[in-house]
Amino acid sequence: MQSTSESTRSYRVLSHEEREEIMIGRRTGLSLRDIARRLGRNVSVVSREVRTNSTEEGRYQAFWAHTRSTRRRKLSRTRPRIHDLAVQKYVEQHLKLGWSPEQIAGRLPIDHPDKCVSYETIYQFIFKTRRDLTKHLQCGRKHRRKRKDPRKKRVLIPERTGIDQRPAHIADRSEYGHWEGDTAVSRKSPNALMILQERTLGLTLLEKLPRCAPKDMARAVIDRLKDLPADLRRSITFDNGQENRHHTTMQEALTIDTYFCEPYSSWQKGSVENAVGLTRRFWPKKTDYALIPDEEIATVEYRLNTRPRKRFGFLSPLEYASRVALTA
Repeated sequence: MQSTSESTRSYRVLSHEEREEIMIGRRTGLSLRDIARRLGRNVSVVSREVRTNSTEEGRYQAFWAHTRSTRRRKLSRTRPRIHDLAVQKYVEQHLKLGWSPEQIAGRLPIDHPDKCVSYETIYQFIFKTRRDLTKHLQCGRKHRRKRKDPRKKRVLIPERTGIDQRPAHIADRSEYGHWEGDTAVSRKSPNALMILQERTLGLTLLEKLPRCAPKDMARAVIDRLKDLPADLRRSITFDNGQENRHHTTMQEALTIDTYFCEPYSSWQKGSVENAVGLTRRFWPKKTDYALIPDEEIATVEYRLNTRPRKRFGFLSPLEYASRVALTA
């Protein structure tokens, strides 16, 4: 028997236990009114349940009734994403022209004042109804990424120092020896590529990692920076990737300061993000880094460090660094 407080609530879906009570009551010859009284339900609820979810032979099975009801409720909440065929055609035509869903949603009311659709609806239409149109999206993904729950806070790096505590002169590139670090990963293998970028001189260092793991990241950073003069290894700025958890090991081995961007703000280390983009020209996403020989990585590193830079008067980072060394 349901409690009085529960029985006074608005309509509640029958539970599996309640359906078992209905099944037992039917098999023992109880009337629908008696079953409803035992459940604390209105007799019309029980009557409708028996009529709707009984088998063709008129037998009521609790398990199948519950399964059928659950499936029916799920389907009742499934709606076509875009009902209007004209809007569907408009979306398809403009996706093929290279427009993004946001551009299509913004332009639709201008071309057709009586029609309106959100870009989120267009995304759902593409991924749930017209999967063949995903190839026209800029990302080209066949499956949509799961949205991050903003209520879930990511666990930060222990003993981290936030970028808000980083000295201001590091941001204005007035001093040498301040680096930014990141990794490029691939779904093809556990191997990854470590990328270090010096903020002022523009020097880029690349190293293949056996795994994108804290121990391997710390080892690679130490190996690449330990032989540099002390004034060329003053600080490193990382994002909050878990591969950077061993930053205290780097601090001790290199006598260097480490700073971390705010969560989900990798733009705060824009120099190395740009360097990551440059490496993608040589090794696109889904490249298996395990198949790339060390000699090829060294060659790409040299090519990046010999590219002319506008901010250096079109000198390369290596040429600019050598001139700085000569004038120091």
